[in-house]
Amino acid sequence: MSFFSEPKNAGLAFIIIGVITVIGGIITVVLGAMGYEFEAGDNVYKFALGTAVAAIGTIIYGCMQFGYGKKVRDGTVSAKIDILAAFVKLVGVGTIVTGIFSAIGTVMNGDEIGTGIVSAIISIVIGLIIIWIGTKINDGKQTLGDKIIWVILLIAFILCLIAAILEIITIIGIITGICELIIYVFMLILLFDPEVKSEMGI
Repeated sequence: MSFFSEPKNAGLAFIIIGVITVIGGIITVVLGAMGYEFEAGDNVYKFALGTAVAAIGTIIYGCMQFGYGKKVRDGTVSAKIDILAAFVKLVGVGTIVTGIFSAIGTVMNGDEIGTGIVSAIISIVIGLIIIWIGTKINDGKQTLGDKIIWVILLIAFILCLIAAILEIITIIGIITGICELIIYVFMLILLFDPEVKSEMGI
């Protein structure tokens, strides 16, 4: 398990996912701006302008993933508890960014403004909650809340690990699936690290 417990390997996985996410987002922006259409069986799929706008959020999040991975890989973020906290905050900010751009794109694609606003608000609220959880992880205090957060993270990481395995099985997402597998095994190992457990009062 030494490979999975090495921060630089998790950092590299994040860098790869970040690059793939950015490339995928750029391709979507281009296809959306072109209004590209393609047929799959009996269905016709079209990349609309709203899809391109939504992909901007994906590109931003990909850049954030790349930046986080680079910091972990080069040791800028080295303390285990800080790596865990920064990861959770990254997910929170990413939820807000992608949610807002997705909501804008949804409205541009023809849905009601109210639907877009509600979608954006939900993303912002969920994102802020996740960010708040991230700040509680390494605030230096050991409370009952920290223990609850530890359990929540344990469940979330296990579910994400299962999702990564399923992604690998599909073959289509094998690269991102393998990277996510590395990331979530690493995060699970972090959770059970004595230093992290002590910091969170476990």
